Formats: sequence, structure tokens, C-alpha cells
Amino acid sequence: MFGHKKERTESNSDLKLLLESMDKVIEGKFDPIDTSAFTDGAVGEKLNNVLDAFRKSNNNFVMRANEAMQSIGDNSYVKNMLDQVESQTVTINEMQESSGNLENSINDITNSIEHIRSSSHNVLQATNDSAEGMRVSAKVVKDSTEEINNINLQIQDFQEKITKISEIIDMVKKVASQSNLLALNASIEAARAGEAGKGFAVVADQVRELSNSTSASADDVVKYVGELQTSIAELAASMDATTKKLEDGNKRVEDSIANINAMESQMNDVTDEVDSIYHAIDKQSAYTKDLSKVIGQITDSYSVLSQDCHDTGEHIYKIGRYIDTLRSDMFRGFSDVTLLDRMKIFSIDHFILTWRVYNNAVGFESLKLTQLNNATGPNACKFGKWAQSVTDTKITSSSQFKDMVQCHNDIHNNASESWKAKDAGNTELAIEYFNKALEAYYRFDESVKRMMDFMRANGEKDMTQIVVFRK
Repeated sequence: MFGHKKERTESNSDLKLLLESMDKVIEGKFDPIDTSAFTDGAVGEKLNNVLDAFRKSNNNFVMRANEAMQSIGDNSYVKNMLDQVESQTVTINEMQESSGNLENSINDITNSIEHIRSSSHNVLQATNDSAEGMRVSAKVVKDSTEEINNINLQIQDFQEKITKISEIIDMVKKVASQSNLLALNASIEAARAGEAGKGFAVVADQVRELSNSTSASADDVVKYVGELQTSIAELAASMDATTKKLEDGNKRVEDSIANINAMESQMNDVTDEVDSIYHAIDKQSAYTKDLSKVIGQITDSYSVLSQDCHDTGEHIYKIGRYIDTLRSDMFRGFSDVTLLDRMKIFSIDHFILTWRVYNNAVGFESLKLTQLNNATGPNACKFGKWAQSVTDTKITSSSQFKDMVQCHNDIHNNASESWKAKDAGNTELAIEYFNKALEAYYRFDESVKRMMDFMRANGEKDMTQIVVFRK
């Protein structure tokens, strides 16, 4: 009877330990239990087997989450999208500025064309007025030429009359000469007649005096007529020269009128062209204003698009953080991944870290410097802790291991420099260090793959086979 009681007591003790262990599992504690506390060690061992099987069954979820984070954590497409939007936004802004400059230029050209148009119309009017004035001048010159020609004709007629007067004076001089000769003969005859011829002699003397006086007067008239002929000849020559100059001037005026008429025709063509250009520029100005308005609308749309892309990137980042947190919790809490699995997790960890550096640089999240590096160096992450804990000299002395450590340190150092640049407000420099960190990650990923090959070559074979869900 006492033996049965002892068995029930031991059974109750094992049941109590089993229930306590299950409570720990419910609390999320999947550490192996101490089987020595059980009266029946097989019970504790079986529970450990269950926990081990559960952890291993979660390996698939952890590694699937790891694979998922390789895609979700890759923000390169978000970066490219934002870079494209930023580049196009810059282009659109430049287009907007250019369209504004173009609109101002078109307005300036329109004002200039309007001024040219007004000037061309004024020039055309002035040309028309000049042409009319030249035509009036030509008529005046022509009329003056005709009047001078009439004066020339009158002068010629006057010269002919003076010539006739000269002929008459010649006749008078001849008559006077003959009268003087007759008077002389009469005086001689009167002298011969003596006393009887005295009265006739007096008459003869008077006739001779009258003849001499007439001859002297005729000489004066001849003198004056000669002077008059000289003056008339000079006047005629001057009138001829004036007539010739007027004819030359008239020809030049006619040539000028022809040139002005040609210029008037050309100015009409120029005015028509200027008017056409003015109307075309006026239409272009309206089109340019519409273009500036449309580009302004595009600029506003791109501002909205840029914000939408930024919000999309931030949303994708948050989804990635949720999944990464789940992956990390499962890895730490209730999984039992293999060493080869750990290598892949180390790679994805730093892939995610690198892109978190980018997220920090563009403002998707705010990291702390201690999340990238601490006082002891880049050894606080899972890889850093593992690398420091490795005691197998075959691994630590390998070139693959040394390459991994160096690339790992480069990632963290460049990530820290990116954080410092962002903290100082220099986003461009922060992106530059991010690119260096990303390049270091790619080298790290290659060194991890070489390390996995090295481990396989040295007998490490276990690796979780990820279950592929059917499509």
C-alpha cells in the first residue's frame, strides 16, 4: 500500500514539473529542461524532444522569413524610384523655370515686335509723305524748267530785237555820216557863192552839227546796246546753266521718286511681314502662357507624386520592419537553425542593416549610432558575437573567415559615417557613405558564400530545406 502511495507521489511530482515546463513554453520559453529533476527521466527527455522538434519545425519559418527579407529588405527599387522622381522633378522644375524664361522672352520679343511694327508703320508713312513731297518737288522743278525755257525764248526774242536796233543804229550812223558829208559839201559851195551863200552856209553848219550830234548819240546807243547784249548773253548763259541744272535735278528727283517708290513697296512688304510676325508672336505668347500653366500643373502633380513615392517607400519599410522583427523573434526565441543557416541569416541581417542606413539617410526612419556601432566596435550584432565566440582555429585561420570579418567591419564603419553625415545635415554625404556600405555588403555576401563552401568541405552539411508553397 505504501509502495503505491510512493508511486503516486513521484507521478504527481513529474506531472507538476511537466505542467511547469509547459507553462514556460506558453510564456514563449523554449529552452531545454533539466531531465534530472524528473523521477522518470524519460518524461523530461520526451518533453525536450518535443521542444527540439518544435524549434526545428520553426526553422523553416525562420528561413522563409529570412528569404522574404532578402526581397522586402531590398529597397533598391524604392531608391531607384525616388531617384527617378527626384531627377524628373529637377527636370520639371528646370522646364518650369525655362518656360517662365521663355514666356518672359516671348513677352520681350512681343514688345520689341510691337515697337518695330509701330516704327515700320511710321517709316512707311514717312516714306509715303517723302514720296508725295518728292512728286510735288518734281512738279515744281518741271514747272520752273518750263518757265526758264520760256524766259530763254523771250531773251532770244529780245536779242533778235536788239540786233535789229543795232542794224537801225548802223543805218542812222550811215545817214549821219552822209549828212555830215553833204553838209561839208554845202559849206564848200556856200563859200564859193560868197555873200549869197552865207545863209546856206549857216544851214549847212547846223546840219553838220546835227549830224555829228546824231553820230555821237548813235555811238552811245551802240555802246549801251553792246553792253546790253553782253549782259543778255551772260543772262542767257546763266539761264542755260540753270536750265541744265534744273533738268539734272529733275532727273535726280525722278530717280529719287523711283527709288522711294521701290522703297515704299519694300516697306509695304516689310510692314506686312512685321504684322505677320507680330500676329504669330502674339499667338506664340498665348501658347507659351498655356504651356507655362500646364508645366506648373505638372510640377504640382510631380510634387504630389514625389510625396506618394516617399510615403510608399516608408510604408514598404514599415512592412519590412514588421517581418524582420518577426524573423528575429523567431530566431532568438523558438528555432534551432544550423550553422549554415546562420551564415545566410548573417548575410540578410547586414543586407537589411545596409538599407536601414539608406532609410535613415532619406528620412524613412531614425537610427541611433549605437545600432550601427558601439564603443567596442561592430561586434554587437549576431555575426559579431558569433565571430568572437568561434574557437575552431580551422575556421578562424581561414581566408574566408578573415574576409568576412573585414567586410563586416567595413559595413558598420561606413554605416556609422553615413549616420554622422546625416546627423550633421549632409544628406548627400550620407548617401555617399551608404553606397560604400552597400558595396562592402556585396563583398561580405560573397565572403559568406565562400565560408559556407568551406564549411561544407569540412563536413558541415545540415541546412534547413525551405518548404515551397504551391502556387
